[in-house]
Amino acid sequence: MTSAAPITAPRRRRCRRAAALGLVCWALLSPSWLHAQDDSATRALRLQFAQGLTLEIAGRWADALDRFEAIARRRPTANVTYHIGLCHERLGRLRTAERTYHNARAIADANARKASPGVLAEIDARLEDLEGRMPRIVLNLAGATDGVTLLLDGEVTQPSRAIRVDPGPHVAVALRHGIPVAASAFSSHERRTRFVTLTVHPSALRVSSVSRP
Repeated sequence: MTSAAPITAPRRRRCRRAAALGLVCWALLSPSWLHAQDDSATRALRLQFAQGLTLEIAGRWADALDRFEAIARRRPTANVTYHIGLCHERLGRLRTAERTYHNARAIADANARKASPGVLAEIDARLEDLEGRMPRIVLNLAGATDGVTLLLDGEVTQPSRAIRVDPGPHVAVALRHGIPVAASAFSSHERRTRFVTLTVHPSALRVSSVSRP
C-alpha cells in the first residue's frame, strides 16, 4: 500500500491561489451583479470590484478596502459590504469588521431575492469566528475611588465589565473632576482577556497602575 504524497508549501500556495481565483469568478457572477443593468456605470463598478478582489488575493487589504468602499457609495450590495468587512478584519479592526458584517447581513435580509446564499454563509461564518477572536479588557479601580470616572481609549466605561476591543495598544485613565489620577497603557491580544487595575491614591499627585495578563 503506497502512502499519499505530502502536500508541499508550493502546492498549498497553488491551492489557495486557485480558491481565490474561484472566489473572484463566483463573486462577479453573483445575482446582484448579473441582474444589474449592463450600462457603462455598471461595467465600471464591475471592473472596480474585480480590481478589489485581485488586491485581496495579493494581501493588499488597505488598497482593496478603498476599491470596495468606492463601490459601496454607488451600489451597497451585501457582497460588496461583506468584502469591506473582510478588509477591516484583515487589517486588525475587528470591531469595525463585526459592525460591517452585521450591516451586510441587514442588506442581504432586505434584498433576499438578490442575496447569494454563499455570501450569507460567509457572513455568518465570519461573525462566529470574530466572536471567539475578539479580545476583552476588564478594568478595575482600587484605592480612593469616590468621584472617579473610568475611561478606556477616551470612552467612559464601567469597572468590572468585559469590554470587547480590537487587538493592539490601549490606554485606561481614571479621572476625578476631569483630572487624571491614575493611568495604564497596555496591549490586548486575540482570544485573551486582559485584567487591568488602576490604583487611585488619596493625593491626585500620586498616580500608579497595575496590570496582569
